[in-house]
Amino acid sequence: MLTITSRENPQIKQVCGLLSAAKKRRKEGLFVCEGFTLLEEALRRGLQPKAVYCLESQAHRLPKLDCPCALVNQSVLEKLSDVPAPQGVVFTLPLPQPETTLSGSRFLALDSLRDPGNMGTILRTADAFGLDGVILLGDCVDVYSPKVVRSAMGSLFSTKLYAMTAAELKSQLDGLNIPLYAATLADDSRPVTQLDLKRSCVIIGNEAHGVSPETIACCTGSVIVPIQSAESLNAGVAAGILMWEMRR
Repeated sequence: MLTITSRENPQIKQVCGLLSAAKKRRKEGLFVCEGFTLLEEALRRGLQPKAVYCLESQAHRLPKLDCPCALVNQSVLEKLSDVPAPQGVVFTLPLPQPETTLSGSRFLALDSLRDPGNMGTILRTADAFGLDGVILLGDCVDVYSPKVVRSAMGSLFSTKLYAMTAAELKSQLDGLNIPLYAATLADDSRPVTQLDLKRSCVIIGNEAHGVSPETIACCTGSVIVPIQSAESLNAGVAAGILMWEMRR
């Protein structure tokens, strides 16, 4: 097994580039994951890493792998990680292409969602509640950025992702006879308790600006989660409540 001791090694520099830039990830068709738990989850889902970099003292924890593996020291591992306390192993995976044709009946759409923590939370919750997919609209945060990968905790490997425009989404949903709701406060918004969301798609908007007017114009109607005193709910929390209602 190869041993890498220099932080300036070309392979190490390549992984660092993947960590820091979505453009680099798209160009090379790879993204970075960290930790033995995430590695085991990827293998369980049938995903094959392209390369693995493991701390020398943790090499005994590596499963059998059919890809290049390298042992690294603590200094190199710290350069490969974007967290203060690296988890012993870093690996790269092929970058999947998003789906474009809907299949199923329960979806959550995200309109220019920008916070990595919210994105990871939503992906994890969508996986937990068995949604048929998460649809990316507009300028969403890169779902393969390290912070999203980390907060999704493996659900990124099993949640079907779609990418399309709001008009394309509306057209496909109409073909499937599935209503489209915007989670937004409007005069005609209906409380989530008054809607049957078992066959539906609900859109969560940008943290600062909500669902865009152009996207709202494509919707069947609007839905709200009634609250008592706070000004609003966090996007990840609101999405979780709505996804629970879809399952219920």
